[in-house]
Amino acid sequence: MSSSFATTRWTVVLDAARHGETDTTSAGRALSTLCQTYWPPLYAHARRRGLAPADAEDAVQGFFARLLRLESLADAKRERGRFRAFLLGSFNHYLADLHDHARAEKRGAHLLPALDTAATEAALASAACANLAPDRAFDRTWALALLNTVTARLRTEHANPEHFDALLPCLAGRTAGSPHADLAAKLGLTEPAVRVALHRLRQRYRHFLREEVAQTVARPEDVDAELRHLLAALTP
Repeated sequence: MSSSFATTRWTVVLDAARHGETDTTSAGRALSTLCQTYWPPLYAHARRRGLAPADAEDAVQGFFARLLRLESLADAKRERGRFRAFLLGSFNHYLADLHDHARAEKRGAHLLPALDTAATEAALASAACANLAPDRAFDRTWALALLNTVTARLRTEHANPEHFDALLPCLAGRTAGSPHADLAAKLGLTEPAVRVALHRLRQRYRHFLREEVAQTVARPEDVDAELRHLLAALTP
């Protein structure tokens, strides 16, 4: 394993678990960042399990409060080292235990920002995941959260927000017809300049996408398989 891959967020957490460390700043920060990125799939999963919005938010916050105290990491086996699979399995166990508690624990939840559930509620109201099995719906929501993170990184990096917003719809591939002439006129660029800008943006998109996926798997050889799985989850 390369040194750069060995320091990704999930491998930091797994290494802490493997050595029995229960109070490590680097692992806690790495796990906190992962949780902040991937709470929407858990919230959506809780809602599909029948929890009301406030109860689903409490469940996610309580689960993360427990997780961020690094109490559940003994179950995070490196050989099953996808953060996505670990998180869903652990959350399902947590939901099964909730009936023994009057409400979800919130101790330690200050490590996470308040959950902005509006976007996730809007996605739930759409029909995209309505007929999917719970695990497939979770994977689809996870993939969307991943792509949102990649897009946010691209937007932050891009020097011209107006150009970025115009180019973004073409990012995943060709749109109907040839958009280059229309984009060139809209942005005051030549068509070759638009093609170069799109090529560079797609390169950065692929780079960030692989980087983000690498943060959630234990081994570099797992990146391509995880990418294929998540892209398949987005297929209707």
